[in-house]
Amino acid sequence: MSQMLKREVVYAITGIVTVVMFLEYFFFLESQAWAEMIRTWTIIIYNISLGLGAVRLVMAHTMRVQRRRENWAFSGILLAGLAIMLLTGLAGYFMTGQQTNNAIYNWLFNWVYTPLGATLYPITGFYIFSAAYRAFRARNIDAALMLIAGCFVILSNAPVGEAIWVHFATIGEWFRFNGQVPGMRTFALVGTLGMIAYGFRALLGKERGFYAGGEE
Repeated sequence: MSQMLKREVVYAITGIVTVVMFLEYFFFLESQAWAEMIRTWTIIIYNISLGLGAVRLVMAHTMRVQRRRENWAFSGILLAGLAIMLLTGLAGYFMTGQQTNNAIYNWLFNWVYTPLGATLYPITGFYIFSAAYRAFRARNIDAALMLIAGCFVILSNAPVGEAIWVHFATIGEWFRFNGQVPGMRTFALVGTLGMIAYGFRALLGKERGFYAGGEE
């Protein structure tokens, strides 16, 4: 099968499934058997792709460790963590009959994975603070307005702000609800319209990278 024919088959399958699910959602009051079958196959394909992704991840990092490429030690840590979590999950399942709700898996998740995840957020906070410091420079009118709004919000949340002036909390609350919420809703609306446009381009075959990784 030629590469062009493979792409056309993907276009056809994507378009048919999209139209079928669209019709089932908007024109039928109850869930249809054929739509449930498509959703079931979607879950199956998703899990297959997840397994293939895990295999590809192991292959790529195993090759990096074997060839001693740059930062290969981190690849070794990743492979070790993947093997430990997989083996303990399987061992706990065979011992207790439960997939993830067993003592071994829960101990690793609660006392290893969760603390590491909690540590990541404070580290990320330093980068956010650095970015905020660079952004909060009154180089122009836009940056000055953002700096003023940021100062009011910070002082409204900090106990020292209310000690300096009692109205900092009121002004900061106005910025959060009357200024931030409409802006976030605007971003969400624009992002949704962008996703709709991208979906139509994918259905029409304009987004070549979506199907075969090629260029338009």
